[in-house]
Amino acid sequence: MSFSPSSLLRAGSSWRTWAAALLFWGSAAADLNNETSPTSQFKSRPDIHPPILDFGILRPELVTPGYIFLAPYRNLDPGPYIYDNAGNLVWSGAGQSGPKTAHTPRVCRYRGEDHLCFFEGEQHQGFARGHGVIMNNHYQVVKTVDAAGAGASSDMHEFKITPYSNGTTALLTVYQPRQYDLTTNPRFNVVGGMGWIVEGVFQEVEIDTGRVVFEWRSLDHVDPGLAWTLPKTTDTSGDGLTEQSPWDYFHLNSIDKNEEGDYLISARHVSAIYKLSGKDGSIIWQMGGNAPTIKTTNFVFSYQHHARWLSENATHTVLSFWDNASNGMNTTGEFSHGWIISINHISEEAEMIKEWGAPEPEGGLLSGSQGNMQMLPNGGCHMSWGEHAYITEHTADGHPVMYAKLADRESNVMIYRSNKYNWTAQPLTKPALWTYSRNEAKMIAFASWNGATEIRSWNFYTSGSPDGPWELAGNVEKTGFETEFNTDRVATWTYAEALDGDGRALETSVITRTFVPSETLVEHCHDRGCDLSDNIKDTDEAVPYEAEVIVPSKYLSTERKFNTNRYYQDSPANQYLPDRLTSIRSKDGSLDTAIFLMAIGCLGGFAITITSYFLWTRGAFCYLQPVADAFANTRFGSKFMVKYQKLEDKEAAEALTPGSLKHRRNASQAGLA
Repeated sequence: MSFSPSSLLRAGSSWRTWAAALLFWGSAAADLNNETSPTSQFKSRPDIHPPILDFGILRPELVTPGYIFLAPYRNLDPGPYIYDNAGNLVWSGAGQSGPKTAHTPRVCRYRGEDHLCFFEGEQHQGFARGHGVIMNNHYQVVKTVDAAGAGASSDMHEFKITPYSNGTTALLTVYQPRQYDLTTNPRFNVVGGMGWIVEGVFQEVEIDTGRVVFEWRSLDHVDPGLAWTLPKTTDTSGDGLTEQSPWDYFHLNSIDKNEEGDYLISARHVSAIYKLSGKDGSIIWQMGGNAPTIKTTNFVFSYQHHARWLSENATHTVLSFWDNASNGMNTTGEFSHGWIISINHISEEAEMIKEWGAPEPEGGLLSGSQGNMQMLPNGGCHMSWGEHAYITEHTADGHPVMYAKLADRESNVMIYRSNKYNWTAQPLTKPALWTYSRNEAKMIAFASWNGATEIRSWNFYTSGSPDGPWELAGNVEKTGFETEFNTDRVATWTYAEALDGDGRALETSVITRTFVPSETLVEHCHDRGCDLSDNIKDTDEAVPYEAEVIVPSKYLSTERKFNTNRYYQDSPANQYLPDRLTSIRSKDGSLDTAIFLMAIGCLGGFAITITSYFLWTRGAFCYLQPVADAFANTRFGSKFMVKYQKLEDKEAAEALTPGSLKHRRNASQAGLA
């Protein structure tokens, strides 16, 4: 998928290949900037740098509802991202998904609910080592799924909750290096010793137990002599000479499963799609590649990705896949396409019945690696273009309704797969807020909540003190990832409150002190913020402070004391949050205080109960008789005793009534006596 100096060095490539790779890799790194890979910047979340979706085509009235899920890599902040149909960021998972590269975020069904699934791991040359991740709709990791057995860890190309498994199993690819005799075939160009090969392996594993349900290995069924990609011919093939550069003859890149239990796989380096028996792993049919059993009639494909079943019966199979038509070195077509294929099992022929390609202004794209095609509920499709960080959406009749890029081609930013789904999520984090005032005439606030999908508007509350009282400064509709609020009411303290479509409060931000520029900075500021400094004043060589140094007070801020418990103070509207995931708090907002008081109350009640029981069993309450007599002689005590006497009379009458519970119990006790 990419040039890597370390992997090419291990592969023992010639000095010309090595030099070219260095030049390519270096230029790619140099070209990654805010022009070739532009990113958004937010006042409330300056730590987030999502790539900007630049639309060449956008027909909002025709685009399918839902969110765009993708995971670019080689960009500034690689990781899983979610965007809306207008290109606004919804969630940045950069860093949150872990320190490794992420691939193919998608909505999956686990334990009967929608979750977010993706692969995370260490990126290598053309494959990865890692595991599958399952997050709930609060963006918490609830499960990781690993390959089982005695082989390598799972690979990036497929991590998918198995269809028809009720969310209990997952499909995983594994790239397993093995020693292999490559001297038997002169095409392999390996002589005089043992060779190394990558076996394409996939597993179906139980998510909760890790037990292997099914495992398939390519060397048991597909001879390396059928490969279209020979050793040392592409940047991902490997040379087959060492364990660091094994020959990847198969390159398994997708797995699907049907209701009958059989599997559909795609293997790029043999340019073939296979249907496999779910009982013994045998090949039921093969389309494409060398020695196919299904003949293609009106199309030719190669180096494909992402084969998926659409429908199947006794005589026909309809499937979709992404035809790269290139491996970066060899091509079988002018452009890459998404295709729907119908296979007639009576005639053993396959016909291409639908085709989608890149629209203008590109006039077609040829993607030498990666990419996918996802069928949408309306019959259209969503596609990503792999090594070109582009995504498109098309109607069922082929018209493009969305065409966007995350980065220019020279940036070398890539997307393995992109998908589109509906998604509802509410993070457990707090909304972020930044407020600013250049002068006392007006104030501006910026609010955001990374990952929240249900926000429709924001309330902004202000106060002169972090302890309140708080006044509602205004309400504005949510706009994009970060919402801007302008007001003439300048205040020292502010917090924001996220509201859903019914006006119910979802969560409040941290209480924020308004940023006011100093006298030395204000001349470089405007109503929305301050300009960045592009220089540093020339000074002599830095000298560390001496122990007794005295810093002039004019350089020190006097506003440093703040009760940090106030940062997460709840808003007055939180009384309307019936389903909010919050802990019980005391009136001052302190969770520790509330828990302490609850514990004291429970322990006190338990102590009183034990003490009362101890005194009663030892007749100690007889000493309280004078007190009881005095109470009975009072006006209130007389009324109480009358009611108590009526209750005693009722119980006595019930005890004498034949057939009653008390009568039977007394009779039984008398018999025992």
